[in-house]
Amino acid sequence: MVMNSALPSAMWLPFGARILRARSDRGLSRAQLAATVGVTDDKLRDVEDAHCRPARSLVERVDNVLGTEHQLVEAWAITLQAEAFPNEFGDQRELGVHATDLWEHQPMAVPVFLRTREYSRAVLGPSHPDLTPDEVELMVEEEMANRAAMTGPDGPVLRVVLNESALRRPQGGAAVLNAQRDLLADLIEVGIVTMGVIPEQTPHHPGLGGAFRMMEFTDRPTMVYAFAAEAGDLTGESEQVGRCAMVREAIEGAAVELTPRSELLTARWPEG
Repeated sequence: MVMNSALPSAMWLPFGARILRARSDRGLSRAQLAATVGVTDDKLRDVEDAHCRPARSLVERVDNVLGTEHQLVEAWAITLQAEAFPNEFGDQRELGVHATDLWEHQPMAVPVFLRTREYSRAVLGPSHPDLTPDEVELMVEEEMANRAAMTGPDGPVLRVVLNESALRRPQGGAAVLNAQRDLLADLIEVGIVTMGVIPEQTPHHPGLGGAFRMMEFTDRPTMVYAFAAEAGDLTGESEQVGRCAMVREAIEGAAVELTPRSELLTARWPEG
């Protein structure tokens, strides 16, 4: 893949998509909005496609015309700062949606974008004891929206490697785990995701450093997100990305491929 060093970071992709959605919600064509804010159609296309970093003055005009109540200006400021300080970038899920290829290793649980609603609830509830059931339910809805985007026709090519324990742990109980296994089998069957699993008896496990995600983009450098309990680390620094690529290769070397008929997915807990 040929990288274009003149393009801004992939972190601008969610911002461009946000403008496109706001424009579409107002029923405006790109040409109509461009004329209203005083730029060419090509310039607005570059903004929506994240081929440039728009000036604040342009974003303010777009914000006013679309009536987004300064939300676009705030998103612009956050994205601009996040390029310098990636860990302050908060739109991780949206960033993943804009990747062309996404690879993720999860040692503890099924990734957010592959969860059933019940499994999501079973993971989020115990993880957030300070939240009310209604607040947890809002987080569940966010995860379901992310699953729809990531596994939809415009989502990235998905590859996931789990620890075997993630598919044996009865989070939420037998019915929840078995339904989650069924969903994964269905997603593999139709080609939405490919999955591997690292057996529990692996003597030299290469993925004990924790969960992480690698995101590849068209014409832009790969980015890595390392998960943490509260806030993870996002980086596009080439040396760190290179180290993560080496770990990914080792993880893949230790993984056993899952099929829809793999015992880990077809067995019914508590027997299997």
